[in-house]
Amino acid sequence: MISQQRLFSSSSAVASKYYKVTLTRSTIGLSKDYRAAAKTLGLHRLHQTKYHTVNPSSAGLILKLKEIVKVENVDAIPEKVSNKAERGYKVVGSML
Repeated sequence: MISQQRLFSSSSAVASKYYKVTLTRSTIGLSKDYRAAAKTLGLHRLHQTKYHTVNPSSAGLILKLKEIVKVENVDAIPEKVSNKAERGYKVVGSML
């Protein structure tokens, strides 16, 4: 017998670690199971983005919603950058 080799590598050095999932179309008018799949992925509003680890359960949910989501493979979740100033105030210099 000929041994079968795996076609896809599962090593972390080759594969990406996260899916970046963005809801591009509304779930209005879809059946309850599609809406539940979107809610399970954490997608409630249009153009909302969530990051999920690469695993079969999240891949199955993404495959179910393939027509209404945009998916990218990323290696790391980016840090949130806030454009707001820090709360409160700080004394920079004294006029006395």
